[in-house]
Amino acid sequence: MFSDPYAKLCFVTHLASQFEKTIYVDLDTMFTAYLNAGLVHVKNSVDVYLPSEGVLAPMIKDVLASMSAGSLVIFDSVNSFYSLFRTQERGTGGLNHLLSVLLMLLVRRGADAGAPVLASSMLRYRGKGGQGWAQSPASRRLLQYKSAVRMSVELHDDGLVMRIIEHESIPAGTTLYYWHSLVTV
Repeated sequence: MFSDPYAKLCFVTHLASQFEKTIYVDLDTMFTAYLNAGLVHVKNSVDVYLPSEGVLAPMIKDVLASMSAGSLVIFDSVNSFYSLFRTQERGTGGLNHLLSVLLMLLVRRGADAGAPVLASSMLRYRGKGGQGWAQSPASRRLLQYKSAVRMSVELHDDGLVMRIIEHESIPAGTTLYYWHSLVTV
């Protein structure tokens, strides 16, 4: 979960550099814009997919076929998925189901191929009587109950701070700091 788009950009750029190949489904197009402008650099191969309503199914088929050991799939960001469709025609219930199916296909294929899948979600600020930073309802339902690992990432000084919310082998509340290519706990 991310509250800062730049922290998300820094995190996914670093993460993509750790794998031989990254398959990046860029729903919000921020990563693509920075990559094409030369403002972020990834050491290894990155295949960027920019989905739209008419090409989503063939694109996901191509993503599934290209997943292999040593690759990483980034689905960025769950929140932006809904902007691909006119919700009046489909309704959000059908889109929630479609999103869930797509993510489960990616995760299942990733497990078979030995390729991790990261689905990012931006937090939204709800001020004046709201609860502060919170996930959108659809993102919360989908990712809160289906994720193997949940963490929040924020910028702090010149590095990233990652707080574990849920992980099978790392205790919740553990904080990881990433500064100048070093990770400390």
